[in-house]
Amino acid sequence: MLKYTVYRLAFFLVALLILLLVGLHPIWAVVFAALFSMVTSLFLLVGPREEAARDIEAKLEKSRSRRAEKLSAQRTDEDDEDAEASDR
Repeated sequence: MLKYTVYRLAFFLVALLILLLVGLHPIWAVVFAALFSMVTSLFLLVGPREEAARDIEAKLEKSRSRRAEKLSAQRTDEDDEDAEASDR
């Protein structure tokens, strides 16, 4: 994910530098550099973007499984307590 972010930032900064050196107003240079980096990343950074998406998906799945395990452990403890209470 870091690789994709660095590439996007590099596209933006290079485009911004070029546009500022050409003499474009700084506000417009930022706008056009952002648009340029967005469009170029759609086409040129397909691999790193998919890798970042897989990493995010893996982290979410790990988090979901940990949460599900934690909830099932809590439910089990509560069920045991309920069973003990009903025996009394």
